[in-house]
Amino acid sequence: MPSLWSNLAAVWSLLLLLAVIGTLLWFLYSFFLRRMIRARRIASARMRRMMREAAERESGGE
Repeated sequence: MPSLWSNLAAVWSLLLLLAVIGTLLWFLYSFFLRRMIRARRIASARMRRMMREAAERESGGE
C-alpha cells in the first residue's frame, strides 16, 4: 500500500510540474506574440500614414 501512495504522489508531482511548465511557456509565448503583433500594427499604421502623406503631396503639388 505505501508503494501505491508513493506512486500516486509521484504522478501528482509530475502533473503539477507539467502544469507549471505549461503555464510558464504559455505566458512567455503570449507575451512575445503580443509584442510582435503590436510592433506589426505600429509599422503598418506608419506605412499607411506615409502613403497617405505621399498621396496628399502628389495631389497638392499639381
